Order: sequence, then C-alpha cells, then structure tokens
Amino acid sequence: MPESAAAPIRLDHRAALSLLALGLLPRLLLVLAFLRAPIGLDDMHQYDMLARSLAGGNGYRWYGRDDVALLRPYLERYYGLTIPTADVPEEGLVTTFRAPGYPFFLAGIYFLFGLDQRFAHARLIQAFLGAALAPLTAFLALRLGTTRRAAYAAGAILAFYPVLWMYPIGLASENTFLLLVLLGLLASLAAARTARPSAALGAGLAFGAATLTRGALALFLPFVALWLWRSAPRNGLRQAALLTAAASALLLPWVIRNSLVLGRLSFVENSAGYNLFVGYHPQGNGNFDVRVSVIPLRILDDGERDRWTMEQALGFIRNDPWRAVRLIPLRFASFFGLEDRELVYFYSNNYFGPIPKPLLVLGYLVLVAPFVAIALGAPFGLAAPQPSGPAAGADAGLAARALVLGLIGALLLAYIPILADPRFHLPLVPALAAYAASAATTPGMRGRILTSLRQRHRAACIASLAVVCLLALWAIDLAADWPRLSAVFAPGGHLLGLEY
Repeated sequence: MPESAAAPIRLDHRAALSLLALGLLPRLLLVLAFLRAPIGLDDMHQYDMLARSLAGGNGYRWYGRDDVALLRPYLERYYGLTIPTADVPEEGLVTTFRAPGYPFFLAGIYFLFGLDQRFAHARLIQAFLGAALAPLTAFLALRLGTTRRAAYAAGAILAFYPVLWMYPIGLASENTFLLLVLLGLLASLAAARTARPSAALGAGLAFGAATLTRGALALFLPFVALWLWRSAPRNGLRQAALLTAAASALLLPWVIRNSLVLGRLSFVENSAGYNLFVGYHPQGNGNFDVRVSVIPLRILDDGERDRWTMEQALGFIRNDPWRAVRLIPLRFASFFGLEDRELVYFYSNNYFGPIPKPLLVLGYLVLVAPFVAIALGAPFGLAAPQPSGPAAGADAGLAARALVLGLIGALLLAYIPILADPRFHLPLVPALAAYAASAATTPGMRGRILTSLRQRHRAACIASLAVVCLLALWAIDLAADWPRLSAVFAPGGHLLGLEY
C-alpha cells in the first residue's frame, strides 16, 4: 500500500514536538536578542496604545495625551505630523479604525504580566505561537492528502521560513492572524470529514477571531460556509449554520459597537476609505506609500476621516479611471511580491551596520527564496491527483483544494481592488508549502508534468500558466523596486533610513 494511503490523520507526537522545537529555536534566538528593544513603527505604537487602554479598563482608545507627547518627536520627524495635546482627551480618543483582535490579545498579556516588561512578554509568547505554525502545517498537509514525508517537509518549511522568524519581535497582527487562519482551515476540514458539531463551531470561532484581527478575511466567511454545506457528506447544512453562528457571535458585538460609535452601519474596522485613499492617490504607486498614508492622519475623528478619504478616493478613480485599471497588475505583483521588506528596512536603518555586498546579497536570497520555491511548486502539487477515500486518512480531493483556492480568491478580492503588500500573502504560505512539498517529494513528478503538458491536460496547463504569471509578476516587482534595492546594496546603504 502506498504511504499516502496509510498516512494517519494525526501527526505523530514526536514529529510534532520536533517540528515545534525546530520552529521555536530561531524565533526564540531572535526574540532573546531583541527582548529589551523598544518598538519602532507607528502600527506597533497604535497596537500598544489600544492594548494598554483595554488592559487599564479605559475602553478601546488611542492617542491619549501622554502618548501624543511621547510620540511627538517620532511623528514630526518621520511624518511631519503635529498633534496638539490639547486636541485629545487625557485617556485618548475612542476609535473604530483598527480591528480589535490583536489589541485584545496584547491586552490579555498586559493584564496578566503587567506593563513594565510588556514587550518582552509579548515577544516570548509570540515566538511560541509562530513556532506552532510548523507542526500545524504538517497536520494540514496530511489533511490535504499528502504523504507523511511531504507533511514533514511542509512543516520544516514553516519552521525555517526566515521572514516569519521576524514577526514575533514586533507588535504585528500577523502573530495571531496566521495561526487563526490555519486553525480555521484545519477545523473546517475536520467539520466536513467528521460532521462533528464541535469542529464546525471551532472553525467558526477561529475564522471569526481571524476576521476580528483582519477584516479582509470577511469575504472568505460566506465561501467557507457554502463550501462546508456542499462538502460535508452528511449534515452539511447544520455544519455550515454552526460555523456561521460561531463566527457571527464573535463579530456582531463589535459591529454593533462600531456602528453606535460612528452613528451609522460599520464593520469591525473603519479603514476602507483610508486604504482606498492610499491605494488610488495620484502621488502613490497603488500600494502602501508612507508619504500618502500620513495625509489623512491629520483628521482625528474616525468617521470624518473615513468620509473624507472615501470621497477623495472615488474622485481619484473618476478623474483617471484608466490609471485605476493599470494599478491592478501592480497590486498583483505586490501581493505575490518578494519578501525583502524586512531586510531593506532593518539594514537601511543601520540595525546591523555595514555588511559586505556578497553577504548582503546572500541574505537577500535566503529571505526571498522560500516563497519563490513554494509558490512555483504549489501549482503542480495542486494539479497532481491526490489520494482520497477512507483509507487515505485525509480530506483529499477536489473539496480540500477548493477550500484552499477559495482562501486565495477571497484574499485577492479583498486586497487587489484596494491596496496590496507582500505580507498579505503570508496566510497562504502553510497551504502552499503543503502542496509544494507534495510536488517536490513525489517520485517522477517532473516526468508526470511533462507528460501531462504534452497531452494538454487542463490541470497541468493551468499550473504552468500560474508559474508563468508568477515569474512575470516578480519581474514587475523587481523592476519597480530596483532603484531602492540598488541603493541598499551600494556602499552606505545601511544609512539610508528607508521607511518600512
């Protein structure tokens, strides 16, 4: 019997612990190196403000007078932005701008461990959360129908994925969002396979919490409910209803809260107008641009800012609709872009001092190669026949692939029309790693691909087209980013002080 047919649903405990340890080691080493370091980006300061306010029982507020006074040099130096302390309440402004999931996570840490060493405690906990992606990815690979060997390889990819090592150092919503999405995928596959109500409820809670962390996932919720209804061999409608009810139970209270604050219907975050403004501003590039992003921040009221930015963004589109169309391929290139942002930021801000060019180029390749490898391999893993049936011990076949493709489509629909960034593809990495590992570990895969292409099999042709599109998008991304990369790699690149 082939190994895939005997692959167990559960990951071997020793293998899971080994993958957890492999994922934890590099993350923990980096966290310990930066354990006492201050936070440095405006997103991090905002998450910290919100979490401190929640932990202190003051509600969901930011930019209190003490915070404004503390951040004034930073805001004036980098953004040319001055907020008079008299313009804000002492405890801060009630806000609806950011989704609350990650601030609530931080608030729990602050409440339990206090504020004095809050960044150290958050970093240590986030290192463990990031390390958990490795064994859970291996588990996901088994559920998607791969062999045990491919599952272990997929877990190892997540353990040694360099860009993901860096996130526990900072206060970033990716630290919880990626884990919640992965847990939601696993629970959804279990809900379809076993028809257990607890699995459907777990999937709804995981995806609901993920949407509370990043509102962009909302487009995936109706798809996964429909998928569960159609994919579960029995009680599909009940499972879909339970998933929807669990997700709604988490989301609706915050939707009601934000709607009451703004005096109109709102969602878990109130940043759509702001993101459209940044994404379509004539001085921007269609993606996140620091110069453009600070313009609306002078408006302190969330509702007024959202109305103004939405009006401006729609005006930009009406004034130059052809430019709005031209931005679409640039956003695809950014969404699937090379993961070099962290290296460019840290090196250009002199975190490491000058590095010889050969070593710097090597570091660049180490960072960008993992995503390139799994993105090129995953289409062929998706296109290859997968084992199915009770003996496989896996949620294999078209249904599982449809769930993964649905997640890809939902994220593209959420970001491409508005604003894109390479970090937005990170939730896809576990599933892509599973399929890429399956393609890489299948004997004779290259021959099968060539044979399928000669015979014009549709799946192989679509996979090849996807690879060609990715190569074209990376060429666009590199061409747009080449002046900046050239400056970073040149002598004195460590002193450029580029924005994140």
